Amino acid sequence: MNNEPSSAQRVFYNLKEAVQNPELVEILDLHFHDLYSFPEQIFSFLNLKELHLYNNQITDIPDDIQKLTNLEKIDLGGNKISKINPKLFSLTKLKVVILSWNEIETLPEEIGNLVNLEKLSLNNNQIKSIPATISSLTKLKELIISENYLSELPKTIGNLVNLEKLRIYENNLEELPVEICDLTNLTKLEVNDNNIKEIPNCINKLQKLSRLRLFKNSLTQLPNEICELTNLEKLVLYENEIIELPADIGNLKNLKEFDVSFNNISKLPESFVSLNENLTKLNLSKNNIADADKINIQKTFTNTKISWD
Repeated sequence: MNNEPSSAQRVFYNLKEAVQNPELVEILDLHFHDLYSFPEQIFSFLNLKELHLYNNQITDIPDDIQKLTNLEKIDLGGNKISKINPKLFSLTKLKVVILSWNEIETLPEEIGNLVNLEKLSLNNNQIKSIPATISSLTKLKELIISENYLSELPKTIGNLVNLEKLRIYENNLEELPVEICDLTNLTKLEVNDNNIKEIPNCINKLQKLSRLRLFKNSLTQLPNEICELTNLEKLVLYENEIIELPADIGNLKNLKEFDVSFNNISKLPESFVSLNENLTKLNLSKNNIADADKINIQKTFTNTKISWD
């Protein structure tokens, strides 16, 4: 886990030293300390801004967490927490909350209280739904809720207008709500390893998108509107059921990496040749493309690393 303290301020790495000057403790890092609970002394550090307790054996978040009113970052990743204490969400100065790699099943509605939150990481849990109150997190820039059991996204996700990175891969999603198209500041969208059957036509609204991962879904086609994402640099579509690419695929002039392997494509659109200017990696393996067409592609994309069968 990349969870190092983010400040240049003094970092306390043990409680013995910290309790000697509790008013000076702004960053406390007790990761890999084999802790089974929150040490009580922590709640006397009222100036605490960052708390790193990742990779321990903690099972519960105590009510006293609400005492740390100046907390801006908390990292509890890699523990054994099954239930989030709503008191955690009373800490409205929080900007970063990391609860990855736990055993969490439910996300309390009180999550909406964290109006200053910029990063929320919940990957590798057992979460089945996201409460509609997430709409209040309008300062959120990064949401990671991959490797859970989500079957749908709330329509209110469209309120996260400052979101730049959305990672929701390896869930049980069958569709994306059209409200996802309101996330116009998105630069990275990862929805791979789900069961998504179609992409909303309004995806063309995501004009800042540079990375789009849709592999290992159930897509049979792509909307032509996807070709309007002219800032797209990486498009990964392998292991779907795509029969043909959109006619205007060549409009993706900034595309550098394109992987459409393990699909059912037999013919490429005429506009495809327009991708040769910036494309560095192209994977067309495990499709039904004729040998003659492969030769023509090879001649056209002379500066592209092409993967075939």
